[in-house]
Formats: sequence, structure tokens, C-alpha cells
Amino acid sequence: MKKNKNIWLPAFIAFVISLGAFTSCVEDIQLKSLPYLFRPINFNVSLYKTVATISWAKVDSAKAYQLQISTDSLYKSIVIDTTLTQLSFSKELAGETNFYARIKTIANDTTKNSKYNSTLTFKTPKENLFLGFGTKNNTGNMYSAYMNNAKTLDIKWQPAANTTHLILTSADGSVRDSVSLLPGDITVGEKLVSALNNSTWKVQIYNGKILRGTTYGLVEGDIILTSGGDLSATLNSATAGQVIILTGGFNYTLGGSEYKFSKNVKIRGTSPSVNRSVVCLTNIGVTTPPTGTSNMMSIVAGSALDSLVFENLDISGYVDNNPANIKIGYLYSNKVASTLSNLKYINCNIHNFGNTPTRVSGATNQVITNLTFNGCVINEIGFTSTYAIVNTNSADLINNINFLNSTIYNFKGSLVTRTGSSLSSITISNCNINQGMQDASSARYLLDLNTATFNGAGGVSIKNCIFGQTGAPGTTIGANGFRGTVVPVITGCYYTTDYVDDPIPAGLTSTSLKSKMNAYSGKSTDLWNGPTTGDFSLKDTNFAGKTSSGDLRW
Repeated sequence: MKKNKNIWLPAFIAFVISLGAFTSCVEDIQLKSLPYLFRPINFNVSLYKTVATISWAKVDSAKAYQLQISTDSLYKSIVIDTTLTQLSFSKELAGETNFYARIKTIANDTTKNSKYNSTLTFKTPKENLFLGFGTKNNTGNMYSAYMNNAKTLDIKWQPAANTTHLILTSADGSVRDSVSLLPGDITVGEKLVSALNNSTWKVQIYNGKILRGTTYGLVEGDIILTSGGDLSATLNSATAGQVIILTGGFNYTLGGSEYKFSKNVKIRGTSPSVNRSVVCLTNIGVTTPPTGTSNMMSIVAGSALDSLVFENLDISGYVDNNPANIKIGYLYSNKVASTLSNLKYINCNIHNFGNTPTRVSGATNQVITNLTFNGCVINEIGFTSTYAIVNTNSADLINNINFLNSTIYNFKGSLVTRTGSSLSSITISNCNINQGMQDASSARYLLDLNTATFNGAGGVSIKNCIFGQTGAPGTTIGANGFRGTVVPVITGCYYTTDYVDDPIPAGLTSTSLKSKMNAYSGKSTDLWNGPTTGDFSLKDTNFAGKTSSGDLRW
């Protein structure tokens, strides 16, 4: 009996093995006898920005796989048609586009190729290589295509991105086709494109046939001055609405006395950040040299102008921009009836005026609708007398006053002084304000609106600003907050420990602004690297408002 059992066990094992071999053989025969190979399964896509990685599972007896990607579900617009031996495929595709993908198995005997599997659909995210990579023009806005020389756009995009060329199309239909990008251009993400006509240019960047970004740039300039000299003569001969381009690195003068504008005009320097064009008065070759009470510009009586715009300029109160010469009193001082819709200073350095950059006075029916400083640095103002940065009186009207993305420091009086008349709004947004209200003999207010009234709902808005040192050094006089008939709306602002607008001196009607701001734990010199010398880069890199408050250009 024992002998029989021993014989049965090996026989059973042999039977199982033979049965498995038979089954495997049958499956192999069946596989080889199928009319087609199986289609790939687990067909998936993953996206990283606009790079699509498509993967699938291995198919037995497959020689390769054919993958097609199209921008339509009927596969009439195929962008990828490739044969692969691996089990995944990665490719950078156009952004914000719907794609359709399908795959089939390729056999050694091509008559046994599988059918395509069901379509895989996906959409790439929106992409723009230009976003966040602008030419620094100090306005708080990033321009990826910015005119930094006559007829030239400085175009910037994400460095080291896969790109091949640019296509530029102007608003009037001109096309600069296939501007090739050299390896060095691609590495730094920048290309200068010159000889462009005046227009708003649409700029597109490609990697082969794939569009990877779109931006716009303005090219302008009707008169181009290249070596400094008499700007007033050019203004006299210009026609209304023209743009005068000043080449950087030179002094351009308005003569020895006040220039009176009678037409719309824009004066723009070519250099947005360094080596700016300088505009000033001169004492060279003039009959009557400027004095400490001279004014640089105003408007002809009775004029009705739409705009005076100054961009990328260094506007100096020193005669011939020479600190050894006289410091004049005013940049813009108007005393005659006139209307001006827009007075704009964009990306300008305005400095060393003994009285003020802006005064309207002494005339009924004098109106400026919008006064805007955007991306400006304003400093060394009012020490010959005690004026605010912006001054009006009861007979004159500036409807809307805007300080945007700017740094204002070292000024003796207030930021704005307004008495008697009405206005629509004062907006102060993303500004650094330091060393203000330094009059040691009299209390000054950051905003002194006195009895001015507001027409409409604009009011006073102070948003995302940083307030540093105030008051005359070594005294407790001169630092006050706000005086006026409305309540300022203040959001996202900070003040340093050497910002003072309280206690309020006896007998004054004033409102402290500190209660509506966030306290910073240190002085202005703890927050900024050199606030008294014009360096407002952050010394305290842990500052809570570093990405939202103050002049973010620094």
C-alpha cells in the first residue's frame, strides 16, 4: 500500500505540469491566431504646464506603438504622429488648447496591428512666457515689450524656455515675420527688435509651430532729438499730439524761463531706468538767467488741452542740472485760467525744487482733471520755502490727484495742501513716503485738505503704502496726520517707529492715521537700506508687507 501511494504522488505532479504546459501552449496558439493584437490599455496623460506625458501598458507581442495627437476629434489636424517602442511619450504643446490622442499596437506582421483605442482628451493650461518678465520701466507695471530706444522694442520672456522665433504684427497690419532667436537670446530671454514703425505691436513667441506667449508694445516718436540742447524750440515747431523722443544721457533745456504750453504733447526719454534724459532750465546763452523763484512750465492763458505727458525723464530743479547752480522754485506753476484734462509724470525722477513740483493758484476757472505721478521718485522738495508736493488754493481745481507706485522722500511740507475748493479724489497707492513734514517752525500735515470738499464718492484712498520718518530732525514739531472733511480709507499700509503723526499739537484739528495702519517694529533705517540717500531696497527681508506694500520696484 505504501508503495502505491508513493507512485501516485509523482504521477499527479507530472499530470499538473503537463496540463499547465498544454494550457500555455493553447493560449499561445490562440494569441497567434488572433486577427489583431490587443489595443494598449491604461492610456493616460499627465500635464506639467504645457508638457504632456502620455503613457500606456505593455501589450504582449507588440513590436511598437503608433501615437497620434490632434487638435480635433476627427484627426484632421494631427500635430503628432509617431511610432514608439517605449511605453510613454512627452512633448511640449501649445497652451490653452484642446487635444485628442489615440494609440494602437504595431505587430511584426503589420496585418495584425491593433485598431486605435478610444480617444484620450485633454486641455493644456494657459501659457504666456511674457508674463512676469518685463522691462523695468519703474511704473509698477511690467512691460514685456518696451520701447527703450527710438523705433526699438526691448522684448523679454522667461529665460531658457524652448523658443525659436518671434512674429511682430503692428496695429496697421505691418508684419515683422520670423525674427530668429539666437542661443544667447534664448538663454537670457531677451531680444531687441529695431526699425519698427510707430504703432502698437503685437508680439508672439513660438517654439517651432507652437505659440508660447503674446504681449504688446508701443513704439512712438514723431520728433527725435539725439544730442541734447534746446527743447523749447522743438516744442514750438511741433504739432499738437506729437511725441518728442529724447535720447538718454543728455541735458535738454527749456530755455532760461518758464515755458508755456499751448498744445497737447508728450516728451519721452528713451532710457527707462539709467542714463535718463535730463530736462531743466539753463543760464547759458539767455538774456535773463533763472532765479530761485523761477518756474519751469505752465499753460498759455485760455488754453484747453487734453494732455501733457512726461515719461522716462530726470526733471531737475538745478539750473543746467548742476548742483553748483541756482535751484529754481517750481516745476509746474500755473496762474491763469485754463483747462488740462491730464497732467502725467510716468517713470520720472523729479528733484531739487525749492518750492514745489505742482502749484495752481491765482486764477478762477483753472482746472486740471487728473494729476498723476506713476512710478516716480520725488525728492528734495520745498526747502527754500514750505510747499507741499501738490498745492492748490480756493480759486483753483485739481479734480483727481494720484500718487502711484512712487517713492517720495526728503520734503519739507505736506504731500498735498488743498484749501477751500472741491475735488473728486486723492489716491495714494503702493508708495514709499519718508522724511516728510520737516518744517521745524510749524506743524505740517501729511494731507492738509483744510476746508476742501469732495464731489462724488472718490474721497481719500491710501492703499499698500509704507510711511517712514516724519518731522523735523531733533524736534517734536511738524509731524501730523490728516486734516479735512472726509475720513480717509486706509488699507494694507505700514508705518515705522519714526513715523509720527501723534500726539496732535494743542489747538490743531487733525486725525492720526496710525490706527488704520500696521505697525512695523523698527525705524525706517531698519526697514530700508538707505532711505535718506534714496536706497529703498529692503534691509529687512522678513518684512511682512514685502510682496504687497510700498513701492515694489525696489
